[in-house]
Amino acid sequence: MSFPVHNFEVHHNEKISSFAFHETIQEGQELYFLGSFDSKIISDPTQAAEELFGWIVDHIKTSKISNPYDRFEEALKVANLNAKKWFSDDSKKPDMVIAYFDFNQLHLTQAGQAESYLVRDNSVSQISEASEQEEDLFLNILSGEVSVNDTILLSSSRLLRFVTTNQVVGFFGKENFNQSCHQLQEELEQQSPEPISVTCIGVGKKDKGGGSSGFLARIVAKGEAMVSTKKGAKAKAPDPEPEAEEITEDPLAGHGGVVEKDSSTEEKEDDKPKAAAPVAKKSGGLKVPKVPFEIPKGAQAKKILIIAGAVLAIFLLFIVFKAISGFQSPQEKEHSISLQIAREALHQADSLLLQGERKQAQEFLEKALKETQKVAQSKTKTFRSDVGIILSQIEEKQLQVENARKVTPNLVTDLSLKNDNLEANGLLSLRGNLYVNDSKSVYKTVSNIVEKGVPLSEKETIIAQSGREDQNTLLYLSDAPRIIEYKEGVISPMSTSDESWKSGVDIRTYGRYAYVLDPAENQIWKYERRRANYSAAAAYNTGADLSRGVSIAIDGAIYILTDDGNIKKLFRGQPVDYDFREIPSTPFEGKQLKLFTSAELDFIYVLDPENQRVLVFVKGDRYATYKKQVMYGIEDARDFVVDESGQKVFLLTKDKIYTFAL
Repeated sequence: MSFPVHNFEVHHNEKISSFAFHETIQEGQELYFLGSFDSKIISDPTQAAEELFGWIVDHIKTSKISNPYDRFEEALKVANLNAKKWFSDDSKKPDMVIAYFDFNQLHLTQAGQAESYLVRDNSVSQISEASEQEEDLFLNILSGEVSVNDTILLSSSRLLRFVTTNQVVGFFGKENFNQSCHQLQEELEQQSPEPISVTCIGVGKKDKGGGSSGFLARIVAKGEAMVSTKKGAKAKAPDPEPEAEEITEDPLAGHGGVVEKDSSTEEKEDDKPKAAAPVAKKSGGLKVPKVPFEIPKGAQAKKILIIAGAVLAIFLLFIVFKAISGFQSPQEKEHSISLQIAREALHQADSLLLQGERKQAQEFLEKALKETQKVAQSKTKTFRSDVGIILSQIEEKQLQVENARKVTPNLVTDLSLKNDNLEANGLLSLRGNLYVNDSKSVYKTVSNIVEKGVPLSEKETIIAQSGREDQNTLLYLSDAPRIIEYKEGVISPMSTSDESWKSGVDIRTYGRYAYVLDPAENQIWKYERRRANYSAAAAYNTGADLSRGVSIAIDGAIYILTDDGNIKKLFRGQPVDYDFREIPSTPFEGKQLKLFTSAELDFIYVLDPENQRVLVFVKGDRYATYKKQVMYGIEDARDFVVDESGQKVFLLTKDKIYTFAL
């Protein structure tokens, strides 16, 4: 698929430096960058822009991540991290937009006031999503499919203040992409009072009448060779395309170029004496001698008539066959209409996805699924292939609507090499090492090496586990009930000031306190770690319904995940009005659900083993708002932990530990 590109800048301002970069990552993958930098804020805009783009390009090219979206996301994280040397937290961010094409898939992000638009058929849609003023440059990635004849416009500021959508549609409705870009430039010169930089990308378009003005080098300078810069002068419209002339290859033109034959030369040739045979002129003035045709006689004529009759008979049979095969019964016509409706709904969903309208896109996907299922349920064989393709496309779009992606986890440790009868059920991370426990023992792993298991108790069964980082200690809750501590290979069964410990299904620590979730008593029991033992249990919950609680997490407040997929929040023992918001279409429930967060993390993570995924929610005061889900595709997950950066998951199964990026 071709991507002709044009860059231009109107009303150049010496205080603003504009740049356009382009890099081919590999076949079918193209990366485009457009940015405007204020020299008052950034001392060296050129170096800042080149380094920023270079970080992204280098990371994408060297990354071992197979999924292009994941590579792009990781590259942006690298750029955000490294960009802090150029942009302080309180400074105005540059206006930038980055477009990453993976064949017909587009992944796009922006910063500052930059915007992006999709021109498709008779509509113009804004596909960039303005980000709030945050510390990072790039916060959002919008993904969707582009089609042949689409146009993507990248702009350093809002174009639609100075041109209308009808004008843009009119400009890019023409076949000549070069002329379309010049018309947009000319209109902006007349209407815009401020400097604007624009990149026009044509998807599968033909660039007639001259090449792109940009991307002759990685950096688009302000010279005539690499960017068209206007300083108040009206842009000259391109000359209309000449009518077709005779075209011949010129061996001296270079790179297989073509040259037009001079019209005066053609006239001189016409003045020459003509050959005896008549000639006929074809397009471009190409002269072809006309050879007179004579009808053969005798036996040869009979053979020709027989052959002509056979050809005519075959042609008639072909027409009849096409007529019969093209006939559709009323039911088939109904199915054909349903599939057409489904395809149109998919197209609408794709456009809405590019605009970031996920809820509306979901509605169109449901419509497409409904129409396709009508045909699938009829068990027709005629449209079986079409149904399969459309259902596959719906599933792919559904993943995009819910910001879901599939990953292939990497094996970290095979625990079965140490114990082939292992039935692991708990995983903890402490000071860079992973600790796995089954019902009786704990196993320390260092990289892919598993140390010999240390028995926690001969008679008790381990129910849950937690860690205390500052004390380099792990806590295990048994069914005795009792808390057992593990520190550097030493096992210490602990006592409490009470006569006995309280039962529970999960345990977490915060500071010197341990909290035990006890749904049977609708309570969270709070224990204080003292010098040699734990205090008596104190009832922490003062009114929340915890009867269905299965997992807890603490970041100062306490979060409780229930088996019906709800979340509770307690702060200083008091219930807080709290809930999940914008949950995905596939619900999560069951007693195997696990919850994870910490004071250092901005997100709440939910392990949903039944659906083989990890869901990520943004932490808020009143809501945990759905952000994305990562589908890892491994059965029998038992537990998980998230690293301190919130970017990597360690997943525990019966006897293995896997990892994957979020």
